[in-house]
Amino acid sequence: MGVMDTVYLICIVFGLVYTLTTLFFGDAVSDWLEQLQLPVLQPVLLVSGITAFGAAGLLLTRLTSFSAWTVLGLAALAGVALAVLAYFVWVEPMAKAENTTGYSMQQLVGQIGEVWTSIPSGGLGEVLIVMVAGTTHHMAASVDGEPIREGTRVVVVEVRDHVLYVTPFPQFDEKEAML
Repeated sequence: MGVMDTVYLICIVFGLVYTLTTLFFGDAVSDWLEQLQLPVLQPVLLVSGITAFGAAGLLLTRLTSFSAWTVLGLAALAGVALAVLAYFVWVEPMAKAENTTGYSMQQLVGQIGEVWTSIPSGGLGEVLIVMVAGTTHHMAASVDGEPIREGTRVVVVEVRDHVLYVTPFPQFDEKEAML
């Protein structure tokens, strides 16, 4: 086994070890690697490029009669090509598709919900709001201080100190909606 075979094999083993490490300790590794603020040179791209370089180099060395320099160049080209491909096929679309179930309380203003626990005058109750990722319950008070019964549809008018201030949502009869 030549020196370059050893280099290619080390690259493959490095990729395998990195994959297993992220499989078992993914969050810790991700938090540590997040310190690198390089959007294009993300660790997953570097590791896939290095692993592809090692695999292509080892295969080309064993299966072709190319010179060592040609194999090195083709392996480097394969590593870069796979990293670029991974960026455009995997990383870029995933970055655009990132969704979160998190929201700020201020985003609830204007949302329609249902009173889950009656809101007494001058007191707190509970409102259920349907969000994209599911439902959420929040403490609520009547914006005008009037009691609001359980089951009433309400709209969030404002948010202060993690309390939703709501008012009953206007209910229209089906006949009125037709006019």
